[in-house]
Amino acid sequence: MKRLAAALLLAACPAGKGGGPEPAPPRPAGLKVPLPEGWRATAGDDGVLHVKLEGREVMTMEVRGDSALPATDALEGAIAESGGESLGALALPDGVLLRFRVSTGAEGVLGVRRFAGHRLLCSSEPMAQQAELKTVARLCSEAEWAK
Repeated sequence: MKRLAAALLLAACPAGKGGGPEPAPPRPAGLKVPLPEGWRATAGDDGVLHVKLEGREVMTMEVRGDSALPATDALEGAIAESGGESLGALALPDGVLLRFRVSTGAEGVLGVRRFAGHRLLCSSEPMAQQAELKTVARLCSEAEWAK
């Protein structure tokens, strides 16, 4: 029976391919994000990666063409202008992570990084719970450009 199954499998393979599996097409370059168990990501039509947990959007990530990263002071100033306050910045070798609180009391994470000729913008969403913000910051800092 095993020989019959193997023969049928070989017969189903396209001729001239040596009977082996076809190589996978090359994957396009793009953002590689190490999602924890239960977290899901979907790319929107606008190129923004929407990261969800249990159906709630907790984070967005967007890759843009390379340009100058905003200074930490400029990010903190933009948060203050919106009625929020900075809770501290963490300098990364290729960018910055900023934790903030908005006027409603909710906290969030904002990240900006540069790698592989691109700029990565990360932001927690208002539905993100306090305990999830650490994971949001980790995902932003550990994202890579896959070739």
